[in-house]
Amino acid sequence: SPQIAHPYLTQLEQLAGEWMKFDRSVGAIECRHFFSGAAAYRDGAIVASLTPVGLAFKVPAEVRDRLIENGEATPLRYFPNSPIKTDYVLFPEADIEASEAVHHILGDRPPS
Repeated sequence: SPQIAHPYLTQLEQLAGEWMKFDRSVGAIECRHFFSGAAAYRDGAIVASLTPVGLAFKVPAEVRDRLIENGEATPLRYFPNSPIKTDYVLFPEADIEASEAVHHILGDRPPS
């Protein structure tokens, strides 16, 4: 329900703001309610979500593989028996800082 999802939407909007400041190439991001959380959309496609399972980002395969192999992130499943969303990585810690997550995704690349 949107009432339950509202804190996720607020947090994701803050994260999107951090992300756009950190990486100007990201472009405009729109955040909307999504299942029991929120999703961030760029050009109509989901690029991130914040739900009860954690914070997820759409990333290139090599970034996904590195983050999962290093134990920094896990594969994304929205529900226990649902398929893995292979284009995404999940940071299960619900309290992960937006800037920390962006750092994990982008590595040490400076703002563009």
